Amino acid sequence: MNFDSMLLPRAPDGDGEPEQSGCKLLDSFAIVIQLCLVTAAFSSLIYKRSRERPQRPVLIWGFDVSKQLFGGIVIHSLNLIVSYISGSVEGDPTNLCVWYFLNIFVDTTIGVLILWGFLHGIEVLVLRLGVTGVKSGEYGDPPLLFQIARWSKQLAIYISSLTLMKGVVVLIFRMCPWLFDFGTWVLSWTMGDYRLQVVFVMLMYPFGWNDGMFGLRRRFEREDVGENVCGLLCMIRNV
Repeated sequence: MNFDSMLLPRAPDGDGEPEQSGCKLLDSFAIVIQLCLVTAAFSSLIYKRSRERPQRPVLIWGFDVSKQLFGGIVIHSLNLIVSYISGSVEGDPTNLCVWYFLNIFVDTTIGVLILWGFLHGIEVLVLRLGVTGVKSGEYGDPPLLFQIARWSKQLAIYISSLTLMKGVVVLIFRMCPWLFDFGTWVLSWTMGDYRLQVVFVMLMYPFGWNDGMFGLRRRFEREDVGENVCGLLCMIRNV
């Protein structure tokens, strides 16, 4: 089979539905996979907490982890939304798993740099406006309400940066329609088995890619705003 033949949609199966359009990201099977990923994400955070030296105070750890969890939920939801929007091409069968794969692929490559840029830019902007308590990971001293206020500001910056980054990713998809052909080629070996596609794009690929990005994550961890970028990579893998 040559490259071009792998990029083309296959013939309809027995029930008349093209294999390209068979992937489902929100059916019962996909939801079970996503629940498994949530469990894996929580277990991973607990394990990392047990290995942390020196350990952060429980409250500070809770603030940091909750930002990662919220960020993971947001980016996962945005990836689903963008996949369905990008996959709703009128009159042309498409594959939601391909779009979801492309979302993660872009998020964990050029998207990391885009996110870092938005995080850094927004932090600089709000600091110039005189807003305090926005430096990532610094929540100040009690009372608790004061610390929660700082956490809320940092979370707002993080979520805003994620949303803006995803907006840029949508523009990339619009400007580079050939990316769908690339994604179809990558997933060609799974065509005809949508459950295998779901497992690959929501579990196998994110976990494998995370290992390859470990060195980059470690470098980002040395930067203040990089903590949130590292959180994105962790939660893309786990949620």
